[in-house]
Order: sequence, then C-alpha cells, then structure tokens
Amino acid sequence: MPKNQLLSLITLAVVSTQAQFHGVSVYDNAFDTVRNANFDELGSNLFSYGKSLPTIENIIKTLAVDNSFMANVSADCSEDFDLMVSETTNLLQGGNATGFAQTLLQLIDSSGKPGAGILLGNTRWFGLFKECQAIEYDLGNRTFAGKYNHVIFAPSGANKTTCTSASPISPNTFTIDVCLPKTCSAIDIETIVNGALKKKIVCEVQSLPRKAHANAGTWITLVIIAVVLFLGVTASVFDYFVLPYHKQEPYVNSLWMQCWRSFSLYTNVVEIFNTKGANKPGNIGPLNCMRFFSICWVVMGHSIIFFILYSVNPASFMKLQQYRIFSIINNSYFSVDTFFWQSGLLLTFVWLKKYKQNKQQVMSAQAWILFYVHRIVRLSPPYFLVIAFYTFVYMPFATKNMSVDPEWTPNYCTKNWWVDFIYLNNAIHYRESCYPVSWYLSADMQMFLFTPVILIPLTIKKSYGVIVALVILALSTGANIFQMYHYYFPPIQGSFGGGNDPRMTVDATTYNALMYNAPWIRCQVYIVGMLTGVLLHSYKKLKIPIIVQVLGWIMTFSIACGCLLSLKSFFLGHVIPLGWRTLFSAASKPLWGVALSWIVVTCYYGYGSFINSFMSWTIWVPLGRLSYSTYLVHVIVCNYVIGQNQQLFVYANFFQLFTMYLLPLISCSFAFALFWSSAFELGFGKLESVLVNAMIRSKPQPMPVRPRASTLDPPVPETLPETHGNSANSMQRRQFISAIELPIVTHSKKNRSTKTDIEEHWS
Repeated sequence: MPKNQLLSLITLAVVSTQAQFHGVSVYDNAFDTVRNANFDELGSNLFSYGKSLPTIENIIKTLAVDNSFMANVSADCSEDFDLMVSETTNLLQGGNATGFAQTLLQLIDSSGKPGAGILLGNTRWFGLFKECQAIEYDLGNRTFAGKYNHVIFAPSGANKTTCTSASPISPNTFTIDVCLPKTCSAIDIETIVNGALKKKIVCEVQSLPRKAHANAGTWITLVIIAVVLFLGVTASVFDYFVLPYHKQEPYVNSLWMQCWRSFSLYTNVVEIFNTKGANKPGNIGPLNCMRFFSICWVVMGHSIIFFILYSVNPASFMKLQQYRIFSIINNSYFSVDTFFWQSGLLLTFVWLKKYKQNKQQVMSAQAWILFYVHRIVRLSPPYFLVIAFYTFVYMPFATKNMSVDPEWTPNYCTKNWWVDFIYLNNAIHYRESCYPVSWYLSADMQMFLFTPVILIPLTIKKSYGVIVALVILALSTGANIFQMYHYYFPPIQGSFGGGNDPRMTVDATTYNALMYNAPWIRCQVYIVGMLTGVLLHSYKKLKIPIIVQVLGWIMTFSIACGCLLSLKSFFLGHVIPLGWRTLFSAASKPLWGVALSWIVVTCYYGYGSFINSFMSWTIWVPLGRLSYSTYLVHVIVCNYVIGQNQQLFVYANFFQLFTMYLLPLISCSFAFALFWSSAFELGFGKLESVLVNAMIRSKPQPMPVRPRASTLDPPVPETLPETHGNSANSMQRRQFISAIELPIVTHSKKNRSTKTDIEEHWS
C-alpha cells in the first residue's frame, strides 16, 4: 500500500473515532467538519509533514542549521535557545558535557513524543508537566526555567478551517506538549515552531501554568464560603459540646440561635444519615432508591464522556457500541426524566394534601407568594454558590496547573454566569453555557412556574385538572412531532455517537435548545408525574387484581427495554427512518414516566413485594438525600480528579473502566456532595424556614429538621428537636407539628397506611 494511502487510512481512523463524540454541544461544529473532511487530502498533508513533527528534538535540530527566524522572538528566549542548541551540538560532536547538559536532557525527556494508538484515536501526545515545571538552572545573571506548553497544530497548515476548534475532538489538529524555556511567550513559541518547520502549522499555544487573577467575584465567593464554614464549625462545636448541658435554657430556641445553628455541620450530617422514620406510613419508599441510581447514572454518563475525550484509544472503547446492553449507558438521558417525573409527582401529591387540610390557607395570596419564594430560596443558595465557585475560584485557580484539563466548554462563565442565576441558561446564550448541566435546573424551575395551570383546576374538580394536564401533554407531544419532521432531528441526543439525518440543517446545539433542554418538550414526563400524584392522593386504598399486576409488570419491563435497548442501530451510526425516530422521541419520555408510575403505585398500595422491600431499604435514604448536591458538584469533582493525571487514560475493558475510573468518580462526587449539602443546602434551607416562621408567627418556632425543597431530594418527615420548658412551650410545639405535618390515613391492611412526604411548607 502506498504511504500516502496508508496515512490517509490512519487519519481516517483518527477522525472517524473523534466523529463519534457527538452530543456535547460545544463540539458540534467540529463534528460537522469531520463529516465533510477530505481524508485523502488530510492523509497527503500528513505524509508530506512526515518527519517534521514539532517535537523539541526536531526544533533544536533545525535551529542548529538555520536560526534566521529567531530575530522575531524576544532576546531572552533567543538566548536560551542558543544555549540549548550549542549544548546539543557539543554533545553530538563528542564534547564534554557542561552543567547545562542535565537540564537539556530534562527538557527533552519531559516533552511529549508521538505515541502509539493513532489508529485508535490518539492525537494528543502529552509530556510530564511536573518534570518540566521543576527544571531550574542558574545562569549567573538569571535562572533558566522550563515552561510546559500545549502546541496544537494542523499538519495540512493552520487556517480558519483546520483550526476551527482547539478542542480534543478537532478533526484536523494534533497536540504535542513541549517543555521550552520560560522566557519564551506563546507568540515566541508559535514563531519558532512555524519557522523551524518552514510552514505555518500552529493553531494555538497554551502555556502552563495558566494565568489566574482574583477579582471581586473571587473575593465575594470566598468570603461567603468562609463565613458559612465559620458558622458551621462553631455551631457544630456548640451542638456537640455545649447543647447537651443547655437544652433547657431559653436562649437555645431564640431566633438568633436558630439561625446560627442552621449551619451546624455536625447536626446536618447527622440528619442526612438519620434513617429513623424514613419508612413511615405515607412516605413513597422507592423514591430514594430511584434518586440514587438515577444520579449514579448521570455521573457515569458524564464521566464516560470525559473518558472518551481523554483516552489514548477511544476507538477501543467505542467497540462497546456493538453490544445492545451498552445502550443503557447511551440512554442515560432517562435518568434526568426520572427526576422530572419525581418533581411533578411530589409537588402535586403534597400540594393536594395541604389543600385538603386547609383549603382557604393554601389558596390565599400569601400561600401562592410563598409557593414561589420558598422554591427559589431553597434551591438557589447551593446552586448559586456552585456557579460562583466554578466561575471565580475553581476555573481560574484550580485548573491552572492541569496538563490534562478536561474542560467541556471554553470558560464562558466569566461573561454568562448571570444567566444561570436567573434560570434561563437553556434559552439565553445557550450556545455559550456557563455550567453545562445546569440546564436541568432551569427547565425544572420553568415547568414549576406554570404548575398552577394544572393545580388550580384540580381544586375546582379533579377531572378538570386531569383534562388540562392531558391537553398540555398532547400539545407538548404535538410540538415534539412537528419539530422532528420540520428539522429532521435524531430520536435522542447521542453523546457517544449516532446516525444523523443528512437533511438536518441545524446543529446539535439547536437540537438541545429546541428539544433536549426545552421545557415545552420535557414537560411530558413531568405531567405524567403530576397525574400519578393525583392518583395517589385520590385513592386511600386501591385494589389491583393479580392479572392486572402481572400485565402491569410485563408492560413496565417492556417499556424499559424499548426505551433503553431499541436504538442500537442509531448509536452504530445508521439513520433511522423519520417516522420511527419521531415515534421514539414523542412517546419514549411519557412511557418512561408510566413505567415509573407503575412501580410507585404498586409499592405504595402494598403490591410491590420484594421490589418494594429492596427499593424502600433505608440504605438508600441518605444517598437519595445527597442526590441534589451530587448533581450540582459532580462536574467539578470529575474535572478535578481527571485533571490530576499527566497522561491520557488507556481503555482495557469495562471492568477496568468501572473499578478504576467510574466507581472512584461516583464515590468522590458523593463525598464532596456530603460537604456541600450539609454546609449550604441544609444550612440555607433551615435558615429560610426559621426566618419565614419568624415573619409569619409572632414568636419564632423550634427549628424544623431537614427543611428541603430540592426536586432531586424531597424530604421525609422526621421528628422535630425536643424543646424544653413549661407546658406552654410543649403545647406550642404540638401546634407547630400539627401545622406542618399532614394527616395520617390508615388502611385496612398492614403496610398500606400512608403519611406523605413533605416537600413544601406553607404556614
């Protein structure tokens, strides 16, 4: 086989592998370029480039012969390169090594070399950042030091087409790391590489460590975090060492003490792991299990995207697409639908219970104001702090020394962080999203804002509310079908590859905005959850004949298999007929909600058997409570853990991937979420309850336990902390409990009595 054809094949393999990384919106333009690439031309260019790769050895070798272009670089940089060239020449001619020889060898040794696995997708050749960073040599008048640089180059020549993207999946570029003198700027290095290779090939030079500067946002974020941690630590000391001896003191239940103790890390962690009363009658037992496995599904899906982008042999991993069971990972999007479904279920179930308890109060203007204020105040503090921490602290400072920097997107946060704060990042600047996974919070909040459209008709007559819900569901389904036929969209987002219709004229970012992130599309499963909440509230007892149970479980299993396993051909790159993919897009999400509803309904009414026993196991309770914070922080955790590597990953098999990569990332995400939840989610949640109670009542009430309103982790009712004092205080406590707890409904059979989860608290 001629060399140019062989190299065309190599380039084709590399680019084809990279083309399968479709689905991460920031890389969509790169995928379009991949599909239209001229592989013969790429191969010819790579062959002509052949032995002139921009390695440090080739650069020094060229400079020894011709250094005329060095006139355009800084004087110190030119002087350091002259020293490197002279020492290399001296060694090659058999001269005695000087003291600088060891430094020269370290420069060469820490630089990247073209590596194995190009046919499997290896286009980035990393060196050793730490070794380069440690290089120092005293020249007398100054110190020679090493600086680590990513040189991103296009073998066919650098231009707007080949350098469209400097991301890991750019189809026309390679990356090699070189350790060069610290005196050389990025412009100097670009000039030297282009001059040494007699061709403009450099697209970009990224030097480490990256520059980082603190600004007002940095200091504000750090001050807020420091204050909360100070309150949390001091309150923990008080709760652990002082409170046991001062329980009967009046000051313990004063307003300022309740505000302070809201942030107690010790108390909040204890409450997260407290499973007492988790399976009280009325709690929907399987929900915590669903939350835990769904958030693990989310973290696993995002972690695998990182792995594909930063592995030596992504093509080896992509062979898993041949197995239908791998479609479960491809379809991890249904984990988010599970959270949407739970949001609709719990909101409706709890609201109807509160309405039945006190119709006038729940329908008052004050209650509707608190309906929105409570939700926003409860969800926002931990979310806003994640955005602020990610934007002003983590990205500029924690990543500046990462040689393997697994960024999903360019750092758009510096200019678009405010869009996330108003829950509109799925509509405003959606092409330059700050924190990619926060679209879920925006979509969920937007759907929540319009839920009274269904809730209010339910108060008039339940059939009216059900009809309104079904009409909205039909309109959403119609919008889904229209957009599928109008834009020729794929059946689902394909992060790990997928066959797109060539008639689709818009990019995947537009698909995300109009379909994947759109509340008018995602509300399908949300409404199914709301209708399930109506069902659970409407029937205290529900007899399900055995034949219906059997058929129901068969239906649920069939729906799950259809949603998760039916798109194998799509993920292998085949284009599914428009009618079939429209059917999947329009029907899969509401059907997924129906399957979840069947599981909950059967377990709630006592027909779940061993499934209910497993899913209601108390071990899932603390893990489910951490799901919201885990969702918020897992991107930062994955980014940081992966960024500690100095080399790319090597895929061997799925067992190795799971035990050495996925499991540690999931565990680290939950560990950091424990801190984030106890410090910020529970802390601000309790503070909100204390202040609202103080404003509504003339006297502050005892601090409620675990006042949470997360769509990912609604609370379970637990016993309030004991208050001590006279009988008036005891009476006040009983009145407070009766105000926030819902009535117990007892059924005739054991394990069928119910008392609801309390997500919202209207006083």
